[in-house]
Amino acid sequence: MADIQLNVITSGAVTWVTKREIENVLRDCYRKFKIRLPYRVDVHIVDTEANVQAILKEEKLRMGITTAGDEEYICYHDAWRGYPRIICCLERLAGLSKQAKLGALRHEAAHSALHGSIEYYIYRIPEECRQVAAIKGLDVSVLDQVVYFVSVAVKDFEATRFLVQRGFIECQFAFALEWVRVSEEDKAAWKVAQNNRRAKFIYLTALLKPVLFVHPLLALPKSKKVPLEQQVLLARRVEELLEYLGTAERNKFLQVANLLVEELSADTHKNVDMALQQAMNLA
Repeated sequence: MADIQLNVITSGAVTWVTKREIENVLRDCYRKFKIRLPYRVDVHIVDTEANVQAILKEEKLRMGITTAGDEEYICYHDAWRGYPRIICCLERLAGLSKQAKLGALRHEAAHSALHGSIEYYIYRIPEECRQVAAIKGLDVSVLDQVVYFVSVAVKDFEATRFLVQRGFIECQFAFALEWVRVSEEDKAAWKVAQNNRRAKFIYLTALLKPVLFVHPLLALPKSKKVPLEQQVLLARRVEELLEYLGTAERNKFLQVANLLVEELSADTHKNVDMALQQAMNLA
């Protein structure tokens, strides 16, 4: 930890106190992780959602990134420059409780420790998946977006698992309970997507992110450190995420998700390949 270079950048109305608080949370994480860390982490603290979206839009255009879906995250992690970067949106963080804020920041710190180089952001599409996509009339742009959502889901599972193994349990429950919620916009989007194969496939793979994110928390054995009522409530939140899909789609999705978590290993690239092959069953 002593050698890590933490570069904190601010955009908009960000106070010194806020900057220092976020920096301290991240430094505390890196001290406690006790694994090999990246030599450098950039932290970009942005005041509003609009400014975050503008920053991401401009950077994607400049770097030729075509995938979408990350603009709405509370915090965001990437490593497109070869080293990890965390973007924190203060407007979104302001809507969370103190424990949930810690959970969000620690989750991104885990990503920076586990997925802190560009290799974790470039994935090949297995030939088997290309063949299935061709049979089902899905083009490369759909597969690219699906690979993005699947990889994000896998990495979220790995980050939560990593934090749980190191005792960061309370904050992850708090974050999950405040983040994993179904909205009326979600339901409306499903009504539009369900009758279009391309849109439905993308929608369902996007749902893998919250479901895999919470799995290490739901899988924890009963103990004094694991509040049963929070596990029950979190499990109910997952049910609510899926219940409007309809019985057939919900059962198919759960079958895929359950197969994924049973086979996930310590190798991120193997995990993404396996997860993508399983996710093709949702197409």
